[in-house]
Amino acid sequence: MIGGLLVLGLLSLGAALHWFRKVHQLDRFLAPLAESIGEPDISGKTKYTDCGSHQWLIKNVIHGDYLKSAEGFRNFMMNRTLTGTLVLGMVLGLIPVIAVYLLFQSYQLIGTSLILVVLSVFIVLGPGDLEVSEQLVQWQTEQEYSALDMGDLAYARISQKAMKNWIMKLSVIGVICFILSPWGESIMPVLAFVFTVFVGFVYANIFLPVSMYSMPLALMIFFTIIPLVLSMIIVGVRVARKKAQTDSDELKV
Repeated sequence: MIGGLLVLGLLSLGAALHWFRKVHQLDRFLAPLAESIGEPDISGKTKYTDCGSHQWLIKNVIHGDYLKSAEGFRNFMMNRTLTGTLVLGMVLGLIPVIAVYLLFQSYQLIGTSLILVVLSVFIVLGPGDLEVSEQLVQWQTEQEYSALDMGDLAYARISQKAMKNWIMKLSVIGVICFILSPWGESIMPVLAFVFTVFVGFVYANIFLPVSMYSMPLALMIFFTIIPLVLSMIIVGVRVARKKAQTDSDELKV
């Protein structure tokens, strides 16, 4: 686990450096355009729909190649409904079995380091919006300056902002991994202890008192409401951070 944290930290910082270079290259490309036409409003109040980047997004994201595959699958199900239903049922039935088997074998092979492997794959691939941003920026850099306008610059700045946010997250993950690496072997037992204490507290102080009056209500609270409240808290924190960031951008503008 210690070595895995060090490797994950190095991978995170290496990926952050990779994206930092991309942002720097994009800055150099956009500098002449920004000097000639100024900076766009990316607070969300201004809509840029009459530009090449907007058309590129419609063509490659809204009407992307994945829609062709979906259309072919729908035609197959309409023309061969019985065969398609049987094949789909077999596939959906095998996927959970194969997934659980692979996870079990992987856990037996590398233990709790499986979590680090999953995080490493996520770091290498990156989120979906980052991939779209990279492809859009690559398309923009292949265009002539005369073909780009304020809307294209706005989309480029939004893509650049997504890259910078990802760099910040990668840097935080890398630093945390290096800080926690000396105690790598103790992380999972501590997390398991905290989770056990939390579940025991909820069981003793919420589930048992409520179950004395209504067992269905206690089960609903224990398995539904509490996870829902935790999810709402997490979403609320993310929304508040996003709103604060948007307000900060508006002040800068």
